[in-house]
Amino acid sequence: MLEVTALYTLLFPSLWTSFAAYALWYFTSAKHYAPLTEGDFRTLREIHRQKAHCRARHCQRIVRDKKLVGFKCGCGYKHVQKRPIV
Repeated sequence: MLEVTALYTLLFPSLWTSFAAYALWYFTSAKHYAPLTEGDFRTLREIHRQKAHCRARHCQRIVRDKKLVGFKCGCGYKHVQKRPIV
């Protein structure tokens, strides 16, 4: 049977390593919406239409906090501009 000190020498480093890995994942995956300008919106939509050979006529704007952050095309394609928080 393991002694208490041997248990602590195995348990605490593994817990701290797990916590550090989770914190690293959390802070690198956290993102927020970034606004698009009208020019960026038109350019991204034209790039989508050319690459996907999209013939959809309608495009729905995606707005968050009164700012344009992306669009959803009539063909089902969706683009949302996000940037990392950190």
